Amino acid sequence: MTQKRDKIMSVALLVILGVSCLYVLSGKEDTSKVRSSLVDWTWNDYGMALEKARTEDKYILIDFWAVWCKECKEMDKKAFQNPDVVELLTNFVLLKVDVDDVPELKAHFAVGGMPTILVVNAEGEEIARVVGYQNAEQMKRFLEEVIHGQG
Repeated sequence: MTQKRDKIMSVALLVILGVSCLYVLSGKEDTSKVRSSLVDWTWNDYGMALEKARTEDKYILIDFWAVWCKECKEMDKKAFQNPDVVELLTNFVLLKVDVDDVPELKAHFAVGGMPTILVVNAEGEEIARVVGYQNAEQMKRFLEEVIHGQG
């Protein structure tokens, strides 16, 4: 009887431990990358973005951000989830650059504050830039100006 009870207790303990682990893991968010679910970003690979821009004959929109940047995360949640903005973003090759992971690209483009949104052509030449938090309406206006050649 004691062996049976010990076996039941062991199984119960394992189940409780497993459920606890799942609970803890499901509550953890990946703070290394804040991903926009509606937008298909290339991450930290400038070379790939340039190649894609040449192939698709598009500008590259670079979102310079950081894990610790509260405004960057807000833009991901609000501006980059807005249906009008998402639609306009289809006109660009999208590159998200974590400035802590790729500091040389931050230096190359002389990026200071975060977030910084940069638009470059397929040769890597800067077309337009906006620094600081942009709400959906501001981002929409910025993208429309770039698309219509006013950026």
